[in-house]
Amino acid sequence: MGLSLFERHPTGVRLTAGGRRFTASARTLLKDLDTAVGDVQMHGVAAQGHLRVGLIASLSVGLIRDLFIALLADHPEIEVSIQELDRSELLMLLNHREIDVVIAAGEPEPELGDGLLLHRERIYLAVAADHLFAERDRLFWDDVRRTPFIVSAYEPGPEIHDYITRNATGLGQFVHVRRFRLGREGIMNLVGLGLGVSLVANHWRGVSYPNVSFVPIGDEDERVPFSLTWRPENDNPALRRFVSLARVHARKAAADDAASQRPDPLP
Repeated sequence: MGLSLFERHPTGVRLTAGGRRFTASARTLLKDLDTAVGDVQMHGVAAQGHLRVGLIASLSVGLIRDLFIALLADHPEIEVSIQELDRSELLMLLNHREIDVVIAAGEPEPELGDGLLLHRERIYLAVAADHLFAERDRLFWDDVRRTPFIVSAYEPGPEIHDYITRNATGLGQFVHVRRFRLGREGIMNLVGLGLGVSLVANHWRGVSYPNVSFVPIGDEDERVPFSLTWRPENDNPALRRFVSLARVHARKAAADDAASQRPDPLP
């Protein structure tokens, strides 16, 4: 470096003026290096990081909400960002690694990436609270074939439209479904005004809407699957933690469902 950093003496060594400046700078560099190493190690165990989620579901109640509660409780330093878009847009972002995981209705599809079935949720008919349907304990598809349905033109409206037409359309009979460029809240407000009925999965029922009731529809075992989808090459530690938590919650939900379907033991 062209200068002496210390001076030797019989009793030891002493830093020169240049040596004092050099060691002060070196300590700062070493401290910054220690911080950088610690940050990387913490990120490796997902103590901090960033999880980007594409969501076509509600977080008002149910397993998906419980999953996020567990993630935030177990890993509070993970930054979570969530966005809602059409399924095709979310899958494009997933392929470009601009989001880490998509949560939406449907079975896992291997061609889209790695997947996990989270839960199969009950389906409810959203009806005006003063409608005759609101007095029923359960409705069946034959009951609603002539009832006008309303759905959103946005996600998950198109999937709900397809589900209604598959189940409510019979031989020589067609169900009337109208699409509105409204979000979920707008559709529920139209239901409350008596302009039609709509379908919701169980996790949407955590939000109350004026003059709207929810009645189970279909057979007891009629459920809609909800899944996670992520790219297998994504090594984001926050994603790995999230998927691990999701597996735990999915197993518990499956066990609870199996237990609820067992016949009661004889007295």
